[in-house]
Amino acid sequence: YNEYKSYLRCEMFGYIIAGQPVNTSFERVSETQFLSNLQITASHLNIVVFVTEPFPDGFGGAIYFNWPNPEPTWQYLGFISNTKPSAIFKASQIKASTDTYNTMFGVSAGSQPQLGISAMPLNEIEQLVAANDNTQQTISSNVLFVQTMLDNLYNYCSSFAISQEQMAVTSEHFVPLSAITKWYEKFKKRFQQNPNFWKS
Repeated sequence: YNEYKSYLRCEMFGYIIAGQPVNTSFERVSETQFLSNLQITASHLNIVVFVTEPFPDGFGGAIYFNWPNPEPTWQYLGFISNTKPSAIFKASQIKASTDTYNTMFGVSAGSQPQLGISAMPLNEIEQLVAANDNTQQTISSNVLFVQTMLDNLYNYCSSFAISQEQMAVTSEHFVPLSAITKWYEKFKKRFQQNPNFWKS
């Protein structure tokens, strides 16, 4: 394992952000961890991460992403290895995670998004993959439940819609169907973009 650590170099890793040239500017922050500050905005979240040299047998690199926050919130994205030398991560993957790691890479949060690669044995990476798969299944179930609930609420409210001429004199208050429609479309769009937006 120590021999493996001495083999690692910053030049082993690179990434491409949509619309930008190849970047290999990683900083070594520990024996097995590498960090790069990203010039990226929310509209350019597609990232390709790759390895330029082979790993020693039985090793790979776990890939993490961090948005600038008061405290680091590293999110596991996936991995690269000799059999999987590159990986593509889309906006939905980066936005939708619920599992975060606050103590990764031993650095305080910066003002820029950050990409981190942690080199480790493949059996440790497999445990991360399994945990992430369970998280994604939970997210999918939550998304399905909320979308079903939204549709049910909208359809229920719509079933009571009447025209202004049909309204009787009453002490009850009425909400225009257009207001419910506007809320429904806005909430649904935000939820599709980021199922965890309600946590912020």
